[in-house]
Amino acid sequence: MASGLQLIMLLCLASELWVGVVSESCRTCPQGWIYFDKSCYLFQFTPMDWADAERHCTAIGGNLPSVHASDQYSFLRNTIHQLTGQHRGAWLGGYDAVKEGVWLWSDGSLFDFKHWAKGEPNDRSGKTNCMEMNFRGRDYINDTACNQKRSFFCEKNL
Repeated sequence: MASGLQLIMLLCLASELWVGVVSESCRTCPQGWIYFDKSCYLFQFTPMDWADAERHCTAIGGNLPSVHASDQYSFLRNTIHQLTGQHRGAWLGGYDAVKEGVWLWSDGSLFDFKHWAKGEPNDRSGKTNCMEMNFRGRDYINDTACNQKRSFFCEKNL
C-alpha cells in the first residue's frame, strides 16, 4: 500500500517537473482539512471574534471563506451540520468596516455575493460590519457585530 502511494506521489512530482504545473489530482489538503472545489477548508470549533478568526486563518495560510457560488455555501452549511450536529453560526470573510455598505472579502477576491437573507445586510445597530452564516441556526446570511464570537472555517486555495 505504501509503495503504491509513493509511486503516485513520485508520478505527480515528475509530471510537475516535466510540465511545470501540478495537476488537480496531485494536489492535496493538509491533514484535517477538507477539500472542496479547488480549496481546502478547516473548521474551527473554538469561537472567536471576526478579527481574531481572520488572524488565525492567515497564520495558518488561509482566510475566512469568501463565498462565490451557491454550491460552495451549501458545502459550508452542510459540513458545519455534519461536524457539530447543528447549523451553528459561523463567520464568513465578508466585511464592510472600511466603508459602510461596500462589502469586501478578506482574501481580496471580488465581492460578488448576492444571496443575503431578505432585508440583509441592514446594519441594524450601525455596527454590524461582519458577515455570518447560519444566523440563529437558520439558512440565513446576516451582517452582525464583529466582536461577537463565532466558530469559523479557514479556507486555503490550492
